[in-house]
Amino acid sequence: MKNLFTKLIITFSFVVFVSCNGSQKEANLKELDELYGYCDNPQRNITKREYEICKAKERANFGEPLTTEKLTTSLVDLIRGDQNATYMGNYNPTNALLWRASLKVLSPFPIKIADNNGGYIETDWIVEDNTNQETRCQVKVIITSSELVSNGIETKINCQDYVGQNWISDQKNYVTEEKNLTIKILQSAQELEQ
Repeated sequence: MKNLFTKLIITFSFVVFVSCNGSQKEANLKELDELYGYCDNPQRNITKREYEICKAKERANFGEPLTTEKLTTSLVDLIRGDQNATYMGNYNPTNALLWRASLKVLSPFPIKIADNNGGYIETDWIVEDNTNQETRCQVKVIITSSELVSNGIETKINCQDYVGQNWISDQKNYVTEEKNLTIKILQSAQELEQ
């Protein structure tokens, strides 16, 4: 019985210690929130995405301090259409400068597909007026990055020859032309950035 009583006292002491420690941690967090701001508090373990949302809410809150309650949104609130619920819409992984530069460089040609969310642009078949009408080419651009980086874009040129009654791939690689097109798009993106 004495052993059981000792275990109960130790357990009770541990529970009191943990609860006091938890409330002290919360007090420390609030103190650091006042010093750094909720979003920039180095003791808060938030992801990069949560940080971006936090800063956006902070800007929308007109500089007033944020609290944990203001940052949480439940799924039920979103489904019900709560006007105060905050959520991010579609995240677009396509770099806007690369996208605009690609459209600018390809503007002399008819565009068949321009999917901003997927970062994909495809021209219609291009036939040079002054050359042989039996060859046509198509340009495809894929933007693979949300940042303005040199490897954030891929270009592909496909050409076909008209043989008999069919268009058949010419099976050629246009590595130099694709590289030149990529460079031109990157230069245009840098100009747009400035």
